[in-house]
Amino acid sequence: DFELWMIEGKNAPVSMGVIPAGQTTHMAVTPAVEQKLAQGAVLAVSVEPVGGSPTGQPTGPVVAAGDLRGI
Repeated sequence: DFELWMIEGKNAPVSMGVIPAGQTTHMAVTPAVEQKLAQGAVLAVSVEPVGGSPTGQPTGPVVAAGDLRGI
């Protein structure tokens, strides 16, 4: 599975949810998360065991990372 993480500066990544392999997933963004992203937090996607990270932190390789920008 894939797992979506939010990373704020030097803080530990926070899981935003698991994306099962081969599926499309929609995740709600709360106003608090939206504010953190606007202030520079970035998103990353890691490959994890089925069901997501067993440790609460990324354990597999990061396959995508970046910030969000308004256009």
